[in-house]
Amino acid sequence: MSSNLDREATEWATQQEPTHPYVTPGSATGPEISTPSMATVLEMVLGLRSQELAVYDAITTDPGASTKTLAGTLDRDRSNVNRSLTKLEAAGLVTRHRRILDSGGYYYANYAAPSDVVDDIVSTALDRWAAAAQSMLTDQQWETPLAGSTDS
Repeated sequence: MSSNLDREATEWATQQEPTHPYVTPGSATGPEISTPSMATVLEMVLGLRSQELAVYDAITTDPGASTKTLAGTLDRDRSNVNRSLTKLEAAGLVTRHRRILDSGGYYYANYAAPSDVVDDIVSTALDRWAAAAQSMLTDQQWETPLAGSTDS
């Protein structure tokens, strides 16, 4: 593998003229960068999956919904919804409040965090994610094989 990298590096370095101009910080040229959706950002920086995002959307639509109600709305098993709620709560995007029933027993009412709190959480996580990505470039960890790698 390293011999391929060495050969490619040599070929790269000995080219008379690059087929594409080198991109430098501050240059107007370079690859086109698409604007990510909020779902993509939440998936990348908080490690959320589409299942968690669906639960979050359902809670914003029906604040205070129980796990049972959410499971019915999403047509998912309550245990799966509960796992998603646990992950959303750990990320700080959802709070769960215990409600006592008049007939005895209790349930958890689920609420989405206020938008300013979500903005702060996502902004902080995005900054940390970007710093970690920049650190990988600085430490030249990009030279390790990309196929089959796992993100942390």
